[in-house]
Amino acid sequence: MDNRSSGEARARHGSAARPLLVGVGADGRSASAVLWAAQEAQRTGQQVRLVTAVESSPDGAAEQTGHDLSVLARRLALGQVRTRRLVGPVAPTLLAAAPGNELVVIGHRGMGRMTRVMTRGTSALVATQSPVPVVVVPEAWIQPRFAAAPIVLGLSPDTGGGQDPEAPALAFAFARADDLRAPLTIVCAWQVPPVLAYDAEAIALYEESVRTSLATRLEPWLEQFPEVVATLSCSAATPVVALLQSARHAQLTVVGRTRSNGLGRHRLGSTVRGLLQRTESPVAVVPWLRPVSSPTLG
Repeated sequence: MDNRSSGEARARHGSAARPLLVGVGADGRSASAVLWAAQEAQRTGQQVRLVTAVESSPDGAAEQTGHDLSVLARRLALGQVRTRRLVGPVAPTLLAAAPGNELVVIGHRGMGRMTRVMTRGTSALVATQSPVPVVVVPEAWIQPRFAAAPIVLGLSPDTGGGQDPEAPALAFAFARADDLRAPLTIVCAWQVPPVLAYDAEAIALYEESVRTSLATRLEPWLEQFPEVVATLSCSAATPVVALLQSARHAQLTVVGRTRSNGLGRHRLGSTVRGLLQRTESPVAVVPWLRPVSSPTLG
């Protein structure tokens, strides 16, 4: 991968770039998330904030955890780093600390049943409610091994018209691919509507309409980021399966979070949940925060 120099990246992000918040487990075993954030900070010059949440304990475990964070920061030779030990449940504590940061970075381990339960708990809760993008990094992830890998962006085939609800995810993925000079693979998968299941001609027309709609959505982004080499991968398949297949060879998979409902609550779609539960590479969940306009064609 032809990365931009750290100086160039810092100039692009600016001296006032917001920090990266990393959630570290009380046992200190969040090395993959910390390393991911450390490499990001080295490239951009951003500050890293290591935060761990522990339950109130009379045996000094909380104080020990704070000490362990400081040791971890020194061992990784993090430049601008702050460590904080907070008392309280993990997900609510991280969510309370999230505002004002560029990203929240958290890890998860393994592929066992308990890990999937935890993913549905802490990782999913933080990704569902965080006001800033959340990057979930598997514990076994090794960044240098995938340094030249593409960024993958998952898009839905139909936005329902009007403002594109996935504009924040599009902006995040294109900007990152441009910044890293990494190829961008855009994955769009759909399941054939039952009413068309036995009509081959209708299926072909439906698929063509999906591709045409995607090309229209992507055109202004490709014009805004002319140096990004983007490849569109469309298939009639279960979206989570298509994303997982592409994510196996990606350095990062970007997905958008569903817009909040009328009660102000956010939710993760089944595709995003399935991806978080089964992925072996980092996933960035980008929230719907405020209207993000698609770039206009010049």
